[in-house]
Amino acid sequence: MSIYGEDENEQDLGHPDSAIRLASAVHRFRIPEIDTAEKKISFSNSFRTTGTHDKTRRVLLKADEARKSLLEGLQAKKVSFERVVGDARRYTPIIHQILLSCKVQPEVARLDERLLFRWSSGIEKDGDTTMTSAVSLKTTKTKKKVYQSEALMFDLVMSVVCEGLGRAGSATENSVSGEFAAASRDYAAAAGVFSFLANDQLPKWISKGSSVDEDSLPLECSVGVAKALHRLWTANAQQMAVATVLVKPGTPNYSLLAKLCLGVHEQLDEFNSIMQKEAFALKSRMEKEFFTLIAFQIQMQKSLSLYFQARTEWDKAKYGIAIALLSEASVHIQTRQSEASAKGVPDVTRTVALKPLNNDLKDLRHHMQTLLNAWETDNSRVYFENVPQVLPAENMLQEGLQMNKMEPFSLVDVDPLLLILPPDKNSTNDKPRSTNKPPPPPSYSAASAGPVIPPPPPAYHMLAPMAPPPFQPPPLQRSDSDLARELQKKWNMEG
Repeated sequence: MSIYGEDENEQDLGHPDSAIRLASAVHRFRIPEIDTAEKKISFSNSFRTTGTHDKTRRVLLKADEARKSLLEGLQAKKVSFERVVGDARRYTPIIHQILLSCKVQPEVARLDERLLFRWSSGIEKDGDTTMTSAVSLKTTKTKKKVYQSEALMFDLVMSVVCEGLGRAGSATENSVSGEFAAASRDYAAAAGVFSFLANDQLPKWISKGSSVDEDSLPLECSVGVAKALHRLWTANAQQMAVATVLVKPGTPNYSLLAKLCLGVHEQLDEFNSIMQKEAFALKSRMEKEFFTLIAFQIQMQKSLSLYFQARTEWDKAKYGIAIALLSEASVHIQTRQSEASAKGVPDVTRTVALKPLNNDLKDLRHHMQTLLNAWETDNSRVYFENVPQVLPAENMLQEGLQMNKMEPFSLVDVDPLLLILPPDKNSTNDKPRSTNKPPPPPSYSAASAGPVIPPPPPAYHMLAPMAPPPFQPPPLQRSDSDLARELQKKWNMEG
């Protein structure tokens, strides 16, 4: 700050509020939706024949109730992110339990009514697209694309996605209201959800089934996209941490802020790299304005890192280095000449969703120039330090600080439900059946993937078929009745 300036001018040269808003500018995705054209899903009706055990029946009815509540929350005129998160948390363990029950009892997991799940994505451009900062929020509504599948795993994954995107939605609302610490926690939770999807749930699903095609599923069901979103939301959580430091009264720790902003820059760059390498073909299904904001933030976070480092060096009496760093910081927030330019932000005036950032961008540019002029004046009159034309490598931060804030997420451990075939189908009677008896009506498999097809034979198909194992002698076979009696005994003992 200028040694010739008065106290009030010195206060004006502190970091401006525009720096806080620009540092915390993020994109908000909408929440996935269950298609309104979907016929009412009823697990109790679909498992009417095999789900007659008392405990099983209670859970199936509870599943119907929980899914209905989630559907209503997603389709509400004004979506409450807190409600969606709560509904998803109640429904996810139940659909997980139903799926597990079908996997361990495939021979009896038959449906009386077909289950067809229909979802729209929350991150594709066929839906609402929003950009939000601490002061602005813009929404545009367009038609949503609907994806459908009979796979129970599809419904499970999308319910988990609802919790993740719900937490991210809560984070943006907290950011808008200036509750940056709460926003950081919510983004950390969203990062944990999508880390679980990318590293656990989705690989298990995709790798086991050749019929599982990412192109026929919402983007949230792509391993590459989920991995990229995990990195994005760890970056967003760190952005909120930066804003939390900046809003506190007094002089912040500029050295720490420089490292944190460079860490955000690196994480956003990693997001771009993951999308480019692992989900390039899917990028076109996302809003172009979203990637423009990412390009903007990559340069903005680099600029802020240099700016905070410059203030650190000035306080250490390294005046020439500080001036060079601040000059470099101002270059990174100038409008770039072309998309191929290595430095500079995109022209926000040409992107509708980013226009609210323009006034803050002008203010930050003005602040940096004012501070630079004051420092150059002081240096030319008092300090007389050499200002390097090219910053020495030893005076540049080599890497940022990545907090990697993430709240771990996992599915709750559940026990399978007991599924029971009717007595005539579950009998071990050795008497041959009459050849005159008509064949039983076809049943639907409890879980499958892909488009609607004619009903399969009356036997459960595994959600995702695996490659056949090497030949082994067949194990001792037990009848369905033996298996059912064992499970029946277990559930009777439980209660």
